[in-house]
Amino acid sequence: MGHFKKIYSDYKHQVYFFVRKYISGQEDIEDVVQEIFVHLWKHHTQLQKSEHPEAVIFRTAKQEIANFYRKNKMIFSSDPDIISGLEERDEESDTIWKEENLSKIERLLSELPTQNKEFLLRNKLENVSYLKIAEENNMSKTAVEKRINKALAYIRSNLSLF
Repeated sequence: MGHFKKIYSDYKHQVYFFVRKYISGQEDIEDVVQEIFVHLWKHHTQLQKSEHPEAVIFRTAKQEIANFYRKNKMIFSSDPDIISGLEERDEESDTIWKEENLSKIERLLSELPTQNKEFLLRNKLENVSYLKIAEENNMSKTAVEKRINKALAYIRSNLSLF
């Protein structure tokens, strides 16, 4: 349950904006997003085992968008020019979104206490375990875990304010 909550909180906005690229009505968008997360919930054990949950999430989103068009007997264009145009626009908007968020995250990281930032970066970027960081800094594993979680919570909460 906790893993699914994390997936939901981490991806709900990305999935919403992804769906909004293909579907226009607000209610329809919300319905499709809900269907995506219902599908992910039904298969959350497989999602938890996946090394690339983002790929699974967006593959599911594409399937649910196609289901939406099928249910409403709409034709989702198979014209190669339109599809490649959509893919290019997706890549451009994804790149812009990632660059904007990366700069926001870098700014938020600079606001963290030095040790919390160091622990977070070592754990997430260098894959150093809590235990190893704790041993190197003569601290308990729980203290390191709390510092890292506090740093992550700060970034998550402030990232949405931009």
